[in-house]
Amino acid sequence: MLITTAEEHIDFLQNNLLLPIRKILDSSDSVFGFMVMGQAIEILGSYLDNKPMRAQRQSALRFSAALYRLFPSKYSMTNRKNLLYIQLRSILTHTFIPTGNLSLNFGLDTKEKHHLQFVNDVLYLYSENLYYDLEKAVNKLIIMINDNRIKLKKLSTGEINSNPDFQA
Repeated sequence: MLITTAEEHIDFLQNNLLLPIRKILDSSDSVFGFMVMGQAIEILGSYLDNKPMRAQRQSALRFSAALYRLFPSKYSMTNRKNLLYIQLRSILTHTFIPTGNLSLNFGLDTKEKHHLQFVNDVLYLYSENLYYDLEKAVNKLIIMINDNRIKLKKLSTGEINSNPDFQA
């Protein structure tokens, strides 16, 4: 399948990006929700440059571009020197475990420890705060798509079958 139209891209963002992440967060307290949200941030950034969607060696640039253009400013401030990229997107994705400088917390932040706050050199992230901001970023990108403020790229996708009885 080839995704080319605004409607197809919007459907992809809503149903292949946000919806599965919401399902992961609702079904378990695992690092996978954080991992996929980190990857989703990078995907959002791929809409903001002029390279093909599957261009190689663009991960950090795309992650940063999404934070700077689509997320609240506290994200770009936290990502100075690619800190958030390194901790959330890179290390967590490749090792499945956070470093000692990252605290992954489920639910919403607390009065004592806020989302994106450093306490004793440890960055605190909260799953629901991150998801809420990711959802707002996707909606901001959708507005940009609808307003023709970004040039849409072709995105080819393979078949995804969730039916265990599926036979080709």
